[in-house]
Amino acid sequence: MLVPKIAFTPNSKDDALTQYKTIQKLSILSQVLVSVDNFPYLNDSELKDTPSSHFCQLKLLSSCRVILGPFRATQLDIALSYLDESIPTILFDVFEDEFDLITQLDGIPFHRIVFRLRLDATALNSCDTLIQQMKMLSNKCSGFILCIHSIPEVPEENEFTDHFDPILVIIQRIRSELKISIYFGIELEIKSENASWIPFIALLHRKNIHVIAPAACEPMETPNVLNACEAFIKCARSDRPDGLLTSVVVDEAGTALGLVYSSEQSLQQSFSSGYGVYYSRSRKQLWRKGETSGNVQLLIQLDLDCDSDAVRFTVRQSGVGFCHLDQSSCWGQASGLRSLEKMLQSRVENAPTGSYTKRLLEDTELLRDKLVEEAQELAEAESKEEVAGEAADLLYFLMVKCVAAGISLTDIEKQLDKRSLKVKRRAGNSKTFCLP
Repeated sequence: MLVPKIAFTPNSKDDALTQYKTIQKLSILSQVLVSVDNFPYLNDSELKDTPSSHFCQLKLLSSCRVILGPFRATQLDIALSYLDESIPTILFDVFEDEFDLITQLDGIPFHRIVFRLRLDATALNSCDTLIQQMKMLSNKCSGFILCIHSIPEVPEENEFTDHFDPILVIIQRIRSELKISIYFGIELEIKSENASWIPFIALLHRKNIHVIAPAACEPMETPNVLNACEAFIKCARSDRPDGLLTSVVVDEAGTALGLVYSSEQSLQQSFSSGYGVYYSRSRKQLWRKGETSGNVQLLIQLDLDCDSDAVRFTVRQSGVGFCHLDQSSCWGQASGLRSLEKMLQSRVENAPTGSYTKRLLEDTELLRDKLVEEAQELAEAESKEEVAGEAADLLYFLMVKCVAAGISLTDIEKQLDKRSLKVKRRAGNSKTFCLP
């Protein structure tokens, strides 16, 4: 898979937002390596309190699938601060003179660390030492990026084999020496015509090797910038005679909404427009979900499965739902909390006469009292049945509070996910509350 490499160098708040939107768009397709030259110290209160500060700009990236770096071994405290701000993954450079420091890193969540090492393509026989270093570090990270220097240019697609055979042998050897679960990618400097690199990226993808290189959302005339969407599409492979890709559509909670099919053109249209666009086998044309019904889908993320022969569309569904039978999914209506949320949202817009939910929505004091009351009853519940019942009561009032504030279950889940990325934990001691 292509992992786009972007230099985050904003000169202003507006510039930061523009670059953030590009990174956010690219992260629909995959992780994005965001390169930053200077990282501010997060213990500087002035940086934290200034909305236009570099720190605040970098915090925007926590909502994207990014690898942020590079950090050096001497910058551990700074790196931890960014992890604590919910940056998903950070990149450490591994230099010879700092290798001992890297091996002694402690107190960091290793599943969110990627190490970058270097290999000179003109000195491939030196990779034995590199492999040993990677094995020593493999229990302190989730993966490796190998920055390859002096890699030959590839002017034509059919010349890949002649140019890259020696390099491919070494790359595959390194990959084979690592656990299959270890993330592994090679970082390239693209110099030749960008389209000629796409088959090479697809070839390495089949071998569970990522390629990190400059990329853009749309086709560029610049020869050293790749088309990210084209690379994604070429990494997919169909096992169908018509060349279509089986596509599973899910909501932000991962619940399956329906099964559709995608063509190369529909994938391009979906990524370009930011909405769910598929291929209709019956009409033999592109189909933008919701174009006639109004039940459009905002595209959140695209993922290939482990065999690269199926695509998962993560979308934010609007309207009554995905199914043409006016259901939330093609497998029927939602249940549990999602069903409760949908019912409560409907009460905001159109509540029946005598609706208790409507009364709660209009009487904030009553809602507050019920939340406190149900929380107390849950705290005192003992049997399984009591705990389940009181928890259900509390969840109902909690969801009324959230819907009244315009907060969705997805918003809550994102907060939980963000807090799970915290490195520094609070003591969690109880507080004494005095109710007015």
